[in-house]
Amino acid sequence: MTRTWRRLTDRLNGKQDPEVLYEELPDHLAVPVRQWALQAMSNYVLVGLVCLRLRLPSRVLNSHSPEETLANYVDKSNPMIFMEIIDVLLAGLADTNPYSQGSRGATARELRQELDFILTEGGSAYMVNPDQNGLCRRVNETLRQSLEAAVQAADKQSQDGGTHLREAFAAAYGISPNPSAAYSHSVKAVEAVANPIFLPKSPEPTLGAVRSTLDQGRNKYEMVVQDRTGAPAGINAVVELLNLLWHGQRDRHAGGPTSQ
Repeated sequence: MTRTWRRLTDRLNGKQDPEVLYEELPDHLAVPVRQWALQAMSNYVLVGLVCLRLRLPSRVLNSHSPEETLANYVDKSNPMIFMEIIDVLLAGLADTNPYSQGSRGATARELRQELDFILTEGGSAYMVNPDQNGLCRRVNETLRQSLEAAVQAADKQSQDGGTHLREAFAAAYGISPNPSAAYSHSVKAVEAVANPIFLPKSPEPTLGAVRSTLDQGRNKYEMVVQDRTGAPAGINAVVELLNLLWHGQRDRHAGGPTSQ
C-alpha cells in the first residue's frame, strides 16, 4: 500500500511488517463501500447495467428502490459479489464524462477518487485500476509507475504496444485473474514494439522470429548502456530476456505436460 500511517499500538511496538490486506468485503469496509455504491447509482443510471452484466435476479429491478436493493445486495454463495458490483459500477462511470456532474452533483472523477480513498484507508486488497474502469489487486506505487512509464514508451513506438500492456496488467491483477491472458498480452506488447523494428518486411512477424534475428545477429547491434570497459554493451542480456519470455509461454500449445 502507498500510505504509511500505522495505528498507535503498532507505532509504539515498532512494528514494521506490511499491513495485511483484506479480501472480499470485510465488515469494517461494508458500510462505506455500500454507501459509495448508493451514491454512484444515485448520480448516474447504472443499476440496469450492473444487473445485466452480473445476471442478477429480477427482484433487484422489480424492487421499490433498485438502487438501495443493489447497494445492500448479498449472495452467500459468492463472497466476491459486491466487489464485482463495484467493478461494474466503475466500468459504467468510465463511459461518462469524468468532469460532468451527475444528478446529485458528484462527478465520475470525484466518485472514483472517493472510492480509492475508502479502499486504501480500509486496507482493501483491491484498488481502482490504472485505467479507472474497474478494480484490480492492490499494487505498490513503484509497480504502478513502472507500468505507466512502460505504456508511454510503448505508445511512442507502436499503436498497440501500450494497449497490450494495459490488457496484461488487467489480466494479471484484475478481480478475476487470468495468467494465460496476461502472458499472451505481454508477448504481444513486445511484438508490437519489436516486430516493426527488426522484421519490417516480414509477412508474419513473431516474437520467435525477432529472437532468432537478434540471436543470429548479435554482432550487428549494440546497446546505449556501456559495459565495464566503457564500450557499448552487447545485446546478450536482451537476447536472454527474449529467450525467457518466448520459452516461458507454455500454454501456446495444448496437450503437453507443461502446457498450463
